[in-house]
Parts: sequence; C-alpha cells; structure tokens
Amino acid sequence: SSDLSNQPIQCLTSFAAMELSMFNVNHGFTESVVRGLRTGFLNPEDYRRLSSCDTLEDMRSGLEETDYGDFMKNEPSPIQVSTISRLCYEKLADEFRYVKAQTVQPLTTFMDFIQREKMIDNVVMIIQGALNNKHPAELSEKIHPLGVFEGMKSIMSETFDVKGADGFNDVYRIFLVDTPIGQYFEDYLKEADRDKDEMARAGVESSQVGGILTKQDLELMKASLKKAWLEDFYTFCQELGGTTAEVMGHMLKMEADFRVLLVTMNSLNTDLSTEGKMQERNALYPSFGYLYPEGTKELRKAPLNDTMVRAALDPYSKYLQLFDEVKDFYDTESSEAAARSALAGFQSIEDKVYAENVHIYEQAFEQQYHFGIFYAWTKLREQEIRNLRWIANMVVLNTK
Repeated sequence: SSDLSNQPIQCLTSFAAMELSMFNVNHGFTESVVRGLRTGFLNPEDYRRLSSCDTLEDMRSGLEETDYGDFMKNEPSPIQVSTISRLCYEKLADEFRYVKAQTVQPLTTFMDFIQREKMIDNVVMIIQGALNNKHPAELSEKIHPLGVFEGMKSIMSETFDVKGADGFNDVYRIFLVDTPIGQYFEDYLKEADRDKDEMARAGVESSQVGGILTKQDLELMKASLKKAWLEDFYTFCQELGGTTAEVMGHMLKMEADFRVLLVTMNSLNTDLSTEGKMQERNALYPSFGYLYPEGTKELRKAPLNDTMVRAALDPYSKYLQLFDEVKDFYDTESSEAAARSALAGFQSIEDKVYAENVHIYEQAFEQQYHFGIFYAWTKLREQEIRNLRWIANMVVLNTK
C-alpha cells in the first residue's frame, strides 16, 4: 500500500522533470538570453546619475555608461526627448526581434501575441491621424516599432490617401490581411455597426468602414480591441498549460483587473458613468480575472459613483485600498481640477498600476521553465523607457 500511496508523487515528479527537460531542449537558449538581457536593466545608481544631468547631452553621455551603450552616437545635437524615446524603443524592438528569431513554436506565437498589443496602438493611431488629416510623416515618429506590420509601409507612404475614394477600404483590407489583429478589428466593426437591440451583423462591407470609424470614439475602440486581445492571449496561455499557464495566468488576470479598474475610474464623472452609456462601458470589461465574475457584475450596474464602486470592491481588500488611494484624483468633473489634484500629489490609477505591475513582472523571474519571462522582460523594458522619458522631460524643464 505504501508503494501505491507514493505513485501520485512519483507521477508529479516525473511530469515536472519531463516539462523541465522538454522546455530546455526547445526554449532553454532563448530563456537564458532574456535572463541575460534582464541584467542590463538600469540600476538605482544609473537612475541617480541620469537624474542629476543638467542637459540632454549629459543624459546621452550617461546612457553610454550603461547597457544602452552608444546607441545615440549618430544623432546630431541638440538631441530631443522624442529622439531619446524613439531610439530606446527601437533598441527594445531590435532585441525583441533577435530573441524571437531564435524561438520555435509555441513560443513564436506567444511572442506574436506580445506584438499584437502594439499593433493595436499603431492601427488606432493611424486611423486617428487619418481622421485629423495628419501627414504620414507626422505619425512615423509615434509608431511603436514592436507593432510594425508589412502593410504599414504602404499606409505610411507619401502617396497613400486615406481620405480618398478607396482610402479606408484599403486600410481595412490591410488590417484584415496583414495583421493578426484583423479579427479583433472586424468583430469590433460588426458590433459598432448595429443598433442596441439588434444582433451583431455577419460582416461589414469595406465601403462602410469609413462611415463607421468616423462615428466612433477611438479611445473606446482601442480599449475594446485590447480587451479582445487580452482575452485571446489568456486563452492561448491556458491552453499551453504547465508553469506558463500558472505564471501568465496570474499576470494576465491582474492585467484584466487593472483594466476593469482603469475603465471604472476613468468613467467616474463622465457620460460613461450614466445609464445611457452603461452598455459601452460594460463592453470594455474583460471576461476573466480575479474580479470576474462577482466584482465586475457589481461594477456593471449603473449609475456609477464612488459609493457603488467602493461597495463592489469591498471583498477585494487590495483593490479597495488602491481605490481609496486614488479616488481623490477623480473627485472632480473638470480637467483643470484634475491637474490641480496631480500637482497636489494625488496619483492617478495609471500611476499606481504601473508601480504595481513592476512588482508582478519581477516576480515572474523567480520561477523557471515558462514563457512569462518574455512578457515580463518586454513590459519591464517599456517601463524603463517611460522612466527615461520622464527624466528627460524633467531635465528639459530644469526640474530635479
């Protein structure tokens, strides 16, 4: 009987050993590369030195002493904050593409999912630029290099006329054919092109795309597309199973919860908190996460106000504390008052989420043999670039 009682433990041990060996065979090299890249993150001493710079040229010299090296050596003086940010993102994209080139399935698809989020940012920005009659050259500086896809070359060309007879039709076709986010985009358009009480349509004619897009709030469209991406990514990670499903499951559930909180807090004191806009707001809540389904069910109720949000978050002590810490920032209806809140030291939900995410991503490196470190490394590097951009802006403003 003692032999029988040991069988489950032996099975688990052999399964873990098999997962370890198979992961090392297929993905061990790329994991070691990413762990090596992680050691190149800026340390507290680097931040202290960069924060004491008097000019952006000093920052350029300071970064040369880090793993960033002389990546700005070919840029003429005076250098701009936007240039520093762009080159940092290009360096991240180069490293990302190098790592991805070494991968095999299913890690390759996993890294495709990471890029899809940036593709959504680029797609929405291109549409926004087109609707505002922005020249393609004006948008190129803002393109996220991780979200570049083949069809963007033609869209960003000097001769492409997005407002011409076939402009939006061509954009729609390029998004559907050349990007993996085409399905999210098509589903959104089908949902947007229907009345409240009718079923979503089976498809959208390309000739209708321009008319639909001109009526949409593009920030809401971006949030809707990212919700679809997040749910798709979570499903993919759970299908992978093992430690990846566990680690990524936790990170993506936290991401889903943060998105719920972001939508909720940014809806307060706006039209989205009213009953008339309830459907639009609720459509942005992901269908998974630690808040799902009980917490999101309560938050879906209208009208939305501080008391109701607090009651909905009451069973979730961590999120309730987060709400209490930021609610003063949103206790206003005017942008001027919100700016005064920021100056008074109140933090927005975005500020808190960025700080919390850093801890979550760092924890991903504590475990081995999973894909979560590729996601965590990308996100941590992006946060580092945001830090550098903030420091650069403070240097320009002569505020230390």
